[in-house]
Amino acid sequence: MLSAAPLVVAATMGGMPSVTIAPGVHLPLVSLGTGSGQHGVVANATAAWLRLGGTAIDTAYIYNDETQIGAGIAASGVSRKDIFITTKVPCGTYDESIKKMDENLRELNVTSVNLTIIHFPECFGTGSAAETWRALEDVKAAGKSSAIGVSNFSPSQLRQLQTTAKDWPPAINQCSLSVGYHDDDTIKYCDENKITYMGYSPLCGGPNGSSCRHGSVMSIPQVQAIAASHNVSAAQIALKWIVQQGRPLATAVWREDYMKEDLDLWSWGSLTAEEMTTLTSI
Repeated sequence: MLSAAPLVVAATMGGMPSVTIAPGVHLPLVSLGTGSGQHGVVANATAAWLRLGGTAIDTAYIYNDETQIGAGIAASGVSRKDIFITTKVPCGTYDESIKKMDENLRELNVTSVNLTIIHFPECFGTGSAAETWRALEDVKAAGKSSAIGVSNFSPSQLRQLQTTAKDWPPAINQCSLSVGYHDDDTIKYCDENKITYMGYSPLCGGPNGSSCRHGSVMSIPQVQAIAASHNVSAAQIALKWIVQQGRPLATAVWREDYMKEDLDLWSWGSLTAEEMTTLTSI
């Protein structure tokens, strides 16, 4: 059985449970991910998510959608102070990373974000994760990001980054996480080192779902059976399995009816210990 994540708090943002990822920084357990799987107009999806009660948006430099997210936030009428924005930058040189983080802010039309993370540990050009982390440290010190973290880092890559880091540990390590795929070794390392483990591809959809041996988790018989017993959708069961461990997630969704499902994970009770074990064993 996967261990429960540390630092879960009762603090809420817009009524949704949150997890403390850094001092004074509370990440809502469900974010709208605007990367893979996003089929609609991102501005419209962003506005709809916020109007339906979602409070967290998860984007990245390489998604090329931050201008649309800024427009969606403006159209929603929701105050910036009530929104948690996560963005990511590619691994690169210090100067490249600073430039891209400033571009993120400009396109989002904000002066700061709540969380900035290194998208991948590997650089596809010059630079290094260490240089990028140093840039994130300086951006945080300048008040442009409340917290900083990483994505897709293994324990060995985290240990290597720690050798040059001044600000440690990372607030989160965002990785693929679902009923169909969970990297238990990395999860254990993060829990032991006070790094919040956040999931993407929670339904095994889009290109990031390639790690899921079973394909879409919604087609797994055990997920379907548990969903029927609770009178909810298979997607809700798959997401509930993650948040009930106290782990935040980003879900790429664009239809409003699906958004309502993804945000409604607390009104119908909890999964039993036996159900959690069944889902973990998949």
